[in-house]
Amino acid sequence: MMFLLLSIVLPLDVVISEISWMGNNDSYTNEWIELYNKTDSPINLEEWQISSKNNNLEIKLEGKISENSFYLLERTDNNTVLNVPADKIYKGSLGNKGEVLQLFNASGDLIDLIDCSSGWFAGDNETKQTMERKSPLVLGSDSRNWQDSVEIEGTPKAKNSKYSVLEKPQKIFQEEKKSISFPWVALITAILSGAIILKLKKKIKKVYNNNI
Repeated sequence: MMFLLLSIVLPLDVVISEISWMGNNDSYTNEWIELYNKTDSPINLEEWQISSKNNNLEIKLEGKISENSFYLLERTDNNTVLNVPADKIYKGSLGNKGEVLQLFNASGDLIDLIDCSSGWFAGDNETKQTMERKSPLVLGSDSRNWQDSVEIEGTPKAKNSKYSVLEKPQKIFQEEKKSISFPWVALITAILSGAIILKLKKKIKKVYNNNI
């Protein structure tokens, strides 16, 4: 008896983990994209695709990505990232003002999405620090889940820089908490001030009437 083994891939099993949208110090065209497989099993990437909504990119993937490992896509040739072999060479470019990147499996299911249509969440065109994902468990379109790489030109096909996933969200939460509480403080202050002024007016009026 023959059995057909089906490999089910869920959203975020494979994610876009790092993007060198600015190129490197040798050339702005030396762009690359890194994928990460967070599962404990290798995943076949045949017929998978990375595409951008503005059609700058349409990359057909091939081969496989090992368990808990990385897959490197280099633009134009295998010299984009020196001393790190590419898993896939692609043509196309990433706009410096941002992109919407989508990762689809062979069935056309959306596995990962990064909506940077309003600008890249991280990365620096001057210093050539890449845009690194903090956690594969958090959605790619959450801007708080991205950071500038600590290393210049990033960490292609290697672990991203250490960063607490909760550090930035907590900071934002505290800022939001302050902004939310401020109007209440102002309102209470205004009410108390109004009450004091009204009381003073009554006292002044009473003194005035007694003196008539």
